[in-house]
Amino acid sequence: MKKKKLINKKLDKILKNLFNFNDPKYIYILAAIVFLVALGLLGWFLSQTFFGNNYDDLFDDFVEEQLEEEKGCDYKRKLDGVCVELEKYVDPELVAVMVENNLEAWPLSGIADANVVYEAPVEGNIPRYMAVYTIDTKIEQVGPVRSARPYYLDWVSEYGNAMYMHVGGSPDALDLIDIYNLFDINEFYRGWYFWRSNGRDRPHNTYTSNKLWEKAYEDYSEYNEKEDYDGWVFEKMASCVEDCVEEIEVPMVSWGAYRVVWKFNTSTQQYTRFQGADQAFDMDGAEIVADTIIVQRVRAKIIDEVGRREIGTIGSGDVAVFRNGKVIEGKWFKESRKDRTRWYDEENNLIPLQAGKIWVEILPEDKELKWE
Repeated sequence: MKKKKLINKKLDKILKNLFNFNDPKYIYILAAIVFLVALGLLGWFLSQTFFGNNYDDLFDDFVEEQLEEEKGCDYKRKLDGVCVELEKYVDPELVAVMVENNLEAWPLSGIADANVVYEAPVEGNIPRYMAVYTIDTKIEQVGPVRSARPYYLDWVSEYGNAMYMHVGGSPDALDLIDIYNLFDINEFYRGWYFWRSNGRDRPHNTYTSNKLWEKAYEDYSEYNEKEDYDGWVFEKMASCVEDCVEEIEVPMVSWGAYRVVWKFNTSTQQYTRFQGADQAFDMDGAEIVADTIIVQRVRAKIIDEVGRREIGTIGSGDVAVFRNGKVIEGKWFKESRKDRTRWYDEENNLIPLQAGKIWVEILPEDKELKWE
């Protein structure tokens, strides 16, 4: 009995010394245990996320959330398929602005904010944009604004008498603006809706803004009745994480500085624009991105000594639509000036676009479109 008591007494002493909260050794042992447990949990989490099935589950959950969000969208904007809060925002008034893309005009202002952008070649082997905005887009500077060409008039006519802003134009374009009775705001005659910047040389220094085009719309909309137009088809598609089209080259013109490349970002499911060898940015540093890129192949030829072009906008031709890292090839059709250009796949089904920013690249048939 005495021997048993002695053993118990020694055991009590050992335990008391081992778990003495005032003993620094206890604190060190406890800290080591906590560190090892935390390290083990971190290793398990990382292995499940990157090497187990948990990554696929997380991605599936993300896609499911996106689809649920799509189901909860009661109103979609006709212009670009973006979800809007109220019905009154579904079909807003639109403004289309001619914006140059000359090297001397870089960086541009306001292109990153456009809802839809058309890019087509003009004389001098230099592309030019027509940027389409909802009239309530808040933007302090758009430009440099440049002149009209006839083929852009066929595209602006698809938007229900949208207000068209430009600085002069080719003789044919100016004649057609009158014949078509477009909602026209030409800087030559209504210069108070534009300004000339002292920071750039002419003709690369003309700009406008949402406040100015809102004023122009207020002043002249009563003489230019808004017309209805057909929207495109928008549909959500599963995100691409592997075997994606990573790069698209649109060689619109031969100059290296104007070589257009779009690179796909699997994280954002958007395409980032590069021009020449560099990423393209707006004047304010905003990245230029697109959710859908439509490369429309057209007949094009030079028609005068200045180098002006005739581009086939009516009829049909080949098209490649890029969205969510995938490419869908098919045909484009446009029956008349006011008819909407539509894109069909090889089974003659309308190609649905990804809602968001849309770029329409007009590529002459003698240029080779590349992607990989």
